Amino acid sequence: SRPLLSVAQNILPLRQPRRPHSMAPPDFYALLGVDRAATNEQVRNAYRDCAMQHHPDRGGDPAVWSALQRAYDTLSDPQKRAVYDRTKQDGSVGAEKAFGQAFAEKGEGAAQQRGLSIEAEMAEAKGKGSTLAAAGFDMSHAQGFEAWMRNQKGMGKQSFYTAEDLLRSRQYGNIEATESTAQPLPALSATAVRFDAHGPPEEVLYVDRACSLPDKLAHGEVLVHMLAACVTDEDLLRVQTPLTVLNDFPPFNRTNNKWEAVPLPATAGVEGVGVVIATAKNVPTLKDHPLEVKDWVLLRPEARRRPAGCWSTMAVVDSSMLIKVPAQLMPVRHLACSRSLCTAYRLLEDYGSLRPGDTIIQNAADLPVGQAVVQLCKMLKIRSINLVPDDEAFEQTKELLVQLGASHVLRDNAKVGEFIDALGQMMPRLGIDSLGGEAGKRMSVALRPGGQLVMHSLQTGQVPTISPSLLMYQQISLHGFNMAQWVDENGVEAYKDMLNTIGELVQAGNLELATAEAPVRGMEPSALKAALSSHRRGAAGRPRERSVLVLGSEAAANEVYFELQASIRSMYGADEPQTPAAGAPPAQSAAPPLQSPVAASPQRPRASERWGDAAEMLAELSLSQYASAFEEEEMTSIELLEDIVSRGDGEKELMDALKEMGIKKMGHRQAIVGAVVGKL
Repeated sequence: SRPLLSVAQNILPLRQPRRPHSMAPPDFYALLGVDRAATNEQVRNAYRDCAMQHHPDRGGDPAVWSALQRAYDTLSDPQKRAVYDRTKQDGSVGAEKAFGQAFAEKGEGAAQQRGLSIEAEMAEAKGKGSTLAAAGFDMSHAQGFEAWMRNQKGMGKQSFYTAEDLLRSRQYGNIEATESTAQPLPALSATAVRFDAHGPPEEVLYVDRACSLPDKLAHGEVLVHMLAACVTDEDLLRVQTPLTVLNDFPPFNRTNNKWEAVPLPATAGVEGVGVVIATAKNVPTLKDHPLEVKDWVLLRPEARRRPAGCWSTMAVVDSSMLIKVPAQLMPVRHLACSRSLCTAYRLLEDYGSLRPGDTIIQNAADLPVGQAVVQLCKMLKIRSINLVPDDEAFEQTKELLVQLGASHVLRDNAKVGEFIDALGQMMPRLGIDSLGGEAGKRMSVALRPGGQLVMHSLQTGQVPTISPSLLMYQQISLHGFNMAQWVDENGVEAYKDMLNTIGELVQAGNLELATAEAPVRGMEPSALKAALSSHRRGAAGRPRERSVLVLGSEAAANEVYFELQASIRSMYGADEPQTPAAGAPPAQSAAPPLQSPVAASPQRPRASERWGDAAEMLAELSLSQYASAFEEEEMTSIELLEDIVSRGDGEKELMDALKEMGIKKMGHRQAIVGAVVGKL
């Protein structure tokens, strides 16, 4: 507990008359008496201690108690806490306002890092009694090391490899982990979109309704039940072309950053969202990329590694290619398109030195990146000029973008004169190019002096040809942006922070997406072709849309998870899934491969209808040794256990509670939870 005076001093600014530019809001960490690295449990315990002393029912000050409640409400919620840590304000400030403040704090865009200063070098040389010419190429050890580090950027991993790097690297195929970390699997099959040879996606992709999965999870691998995946230009490019051909040409042949070959046949898909339903035995304890069952994951943006193959109802993926995200951080559709949302965010923050009142111009504004740019610009008070296809659906597309907040919507065609007339006096500071070629060239003509044209996709396959006069006399500059490259340079944690910020905007209703859903299960060839090309051209009365492949659901993931665990236990007849003895093959079931999602099984009676109390349930599961633990924790009521698992994340909550009760074996905990939810 803490003295009332200490708490009151921390909230004093709240109780003083408000005045312009007054003191900052109270420090919520100081209010609760915890440091900034405190865990949720430490925050909860500190709040409980404060409540015992400062609750109004115990004679505490209502104002103090109100401040403590607000501090706890903010710090106990991961998303509000993230907002508070970034903006030093509680989450009630609003996601849109917090986003605008964070953007404004950047000043006039990302500051350009200063390079070599000849004047500074001359002054330093003069101070040492020499000249630049006499100094020559001599550098101190520190300068030489700094130069070496700077010049390794983008060149791939250099010289230093850990054991984990070697075990996971496909470059060294003869180095494998022992079977002690592997997790054997029963026969599994999935519905997947695959290709046997590279070529035009509409011609080479097909739906395989019985795609076999590996018989084990190797070191560092997890089994993911995929929920959804967006059809992007990168997905289609990796199907159409083996990018390994670039490894033989400069500058790629001069670096260690090579493209990995894709063994054929392969499953398509580089971006998607899913739920982990099984892991190799070492994955939960990894220092980097640890994952557990029922974690929600996104595919990490990767520039050079082979695609993970996420256009499948189930996929075996290396955990280093996944990013754990909070469950239901945003709707599944948004998570499936999260790279597009992040790309829009970065384009506005990193280029153009944008400020409120500025103007940007973009093409392909009706696709997910463009839609997000429109809405972010509206929040940031930046005017947006949006070019969309000059097709039969133009009016419907214009209406959609205006509803999202577009300032101007124009037809994107070869009539440059009409285009310039429509712009009038508007001269954008930033151009965002998704098409390349002539479309990008048209936008470069519209930019103000010193403007930037940024390519983030090349749907035409051609780089914009900018006039030399624009480059030299207008100082127009051309840039390329790739999200995978950004993540490599800035790290996964920075990417996750960006996802959390976007999630706050989505939950606040500030970021919507118009996409077309395409269920993969039962998909016919014609439906697959339509999903692959829905973003190319609109039809009468219907704007074009990106397709989101619907691969599964959270309910289906739970169903598969419990059946999978039951199958693993039956394979070896053991309490806990384990690797068979050396030389002994795993027992093979005569049952057909487990599909995802599984066929509907007969409805089982509720746990409370099968057993009178927890002791009876444990006896039937041959786990009576835990009956005393249930009695000590007063959890003998089956109805209480059913109430726990019925909550939003109740199954994981019960798993954690059982672990705290001393039930160390995961197989035992899974059996108990499965019995309570009626899966066993």
